[in-house]
Amino acid sequence: MSSDPDSLDDEADLDRSGPGWQPLLERPGYEQWWDGDAWRGRPHREPDPFSAFGPELSRSMRPGPNRAAAFARAGTGFTLLGFVLQTVVATGAVSIPGIDPIALTLASLALAAVIAALTAVAAALALRSAPRLGGRAIATLALGVSIVLGLAPVLLLTAIGLAGRL
Repeated sequence: MSSDPDSLDDEADLDRSGPGWQPLLERPGYEQWWDGDAWRGRPHREPDPFSAFGPELSRSMRPGPNRAAAFARAGTGFTLLGFVLQTVVATGAVSIPGIDPIALTLASLALAAVIAALTAVAAALALRSAPRLGGRAIATLALGVSIVLGLAPVLLLTAIGLAGRL
């Protein structure tokens, strides 16, 4: 290591050659997505290095400027609500006068499936752009939740229905 002051400044410079979360020098304790050319999205607090999850996982759970990942993250919540709705309706806890319980159950399954399918599409799009825009972990989580909780019950009931008609 050289004692030349110019070389010390070069070593202290951040690596902003590729995309990723970078600390904001003008706002200590915050970081923002650097796409390789410009800042994108809004600043976030830097992850706590002593949290249960490592800083890299905490960063990848943020959608950053990846709009598809933000949509997938919101879709995860709606998929969970759709799963709860179809479960409550299927148990008969909810009934609407004048509507057949089977029709209500099928409608709740269809709604949950549409929400899950939209979430899965957003998650797949988010995964495609994650290397440039971030949000890989949240997109992966959204894809898994949409398949397991949103689409799997519908596919299972479809298989049961088809098997009963054979």
